[in-house]
Amino acid sequence: MSDQSRQQALNLLDSQFGITGNQFYLLDLIPLAEMLWIDGKNQTEEINLVYEFAINHIAELSSHVEGEELLSESEINDFMQRFVHTRPSKELLSALRKLANSVIFQHQDEQQNEQRKQRIIDFCIDIASAAVTQYPYERHDRFIDEEKQLLSELMRTLNINSDSKIG
Repeated sequence: MSDQSRQQALNLLDSQFGITGNQFYLLDLIPLAEMLWIDGKNQTEEINLVYEFAINHIAELSSHVEGEELLSESEINDFMQRFVHTRPSKELLSALRKLANSVIFQHQDEQQNEQRKQRIIDFCIDIASAAVTQYPYERHDRFIDEEKQLLSELMRTLNINSDSKIG
């Protein structure tokens, strides 16, 4: 992606979706928010997993900027409130994921991009399995159909092929 098209995507994220300032660094969380909300509920363990991912993600990013503050506490809290604690529309999350995918995996090291994608998928699987909608459940019902469908869609969006490691 060229610098100009990246800047256009960032401008669109700001003007159309309200992703302001350095919040674009949190776009890796959008697929996790999608998985969290796919069953209509944000359950405690699912929220905890999103926070765990966010803390690790921010720490990793911060290690590359030598102590410079990437995101303010307010920016992080606003993002989490908007996408994790308050239910956004399915359409908003899907549109953000597709746009974000063209912005967030731009590291020159392709292996690092692939590791980030796999970490997102791994956490999505953890979120899907963290809470079930009803007990007892049948052998193939630990994940609801919507979670299975979303996981397939996420893998297509992230361009993860079926030969990739999962879990």
